[in-house]
Amino acid sequence: MKLLSLLHNEARKIVRSVVFWVMLGAFTALPLMIAMFNSSAAHWGAYFAELLGSIGSLLVVGFSFTSAWVFGTEYTNNTIKDILVKPVPKTYTVLAKFIAVTLWNTGLAVFTFAVISVAGALIGVGGGSLSVILQVFWPFLAACLLIMLVSTTSALIANLTRGYLAPIGVIFLIVIVSNVIVQLGFGPYFPWTIPVLLLTGTDIGWTSFAILAATGLAGFAGTVAWWRFAEHK
Repeated sequence: MKLLSLLHNEARKIVRSVVFWVMLGAFTALPLMIAMFNSSAAHWGAYFAELLGSIGSLLVVGFSFTSAWVFGTEYTNNTIKDILVKPVPKTYTVLAKFIAVTLWNTGLAVFTFAVISVAGALIGVGGGSLSVILQVFWPFLAACLLIMLVSTTSALIANLTRGYLAPIGVIFLIVIVSNVIVQLGFGPYFPWTIPVLLLTGTDIGWTSFAILAATGLAGFAGTVAWWRFAEHK
């Protein structure tokens, strides 16, 4: 019950924030512009193939931002002290925040896919059916979950730097560096490029999945450890 209560509280904070609506607007406008102005495909398969790489990079930035904001805002609003003195296990607080972030990001992922699907219909992409769209949707959602996994590192950086500006700067740097890494052929070994490569149909080995798991676990475990001992900082 404590975890559900904390989760409910986190969800309310997200929905009532300006950031929630800004993110919703951004994930409407940007995918729509990418779809409308960067695709000339005549069929749905080619349409999604053209777009998913760019959409993947957008999701990397967006999911990292939401993770950083949920944790970092406690420091910028100076509410971290109130949370730490509550008689609630700190692990519960961290779990509630990560679950809230996952639900938020999953909603953004589904919404983004819906936006680019509607955009495809508006520009007259042909040869589509529900089965064709679903064949793309499930791998898309799986890749989004992997992006959420590595985004736990943004939560950790937000806690270490006591705010969300530093992790935002880090993720933009990562996106820039990612382009170079992919060009050099090391994309399958860099956590933030692996999910995007999956979206574009690149074959990924078990080594890549192990790197993703290790990165996500490091971000999660590091965040839990920080919160457990934060009152000593």
